[in-house]
Amino acid sequence: MIADAAGRAVAFALAPGRAHELPQAVPLLARLPDVPIWVVADRGYSSHAFREHAWSLGARPTIPTRRDEAPVACPEPV
Repeated sequence: MIADAAGRAVAFALAPGRAHELPQAVPLLARLPDVPIWVVADRGYSSHAFREHAWSLGARPTIPTRRDEAPVACPEPV
């Protein structure tokens, strides 16, 4: 599910039970009416490619790294 800044659901996608949800993230971002200022996600969406995609849109990714990843700068929301 992707939500706007007010927490209202904008779109959602269903994935099979054991499938990873990260492949659904990019198409869901495309469903937003405007470019987001922030892309906030949990550790399950930690991916260099996904962060790069968010930056390429003009958004700031705020996604913590997994325990087995090197630290990445995660800006504080304004």
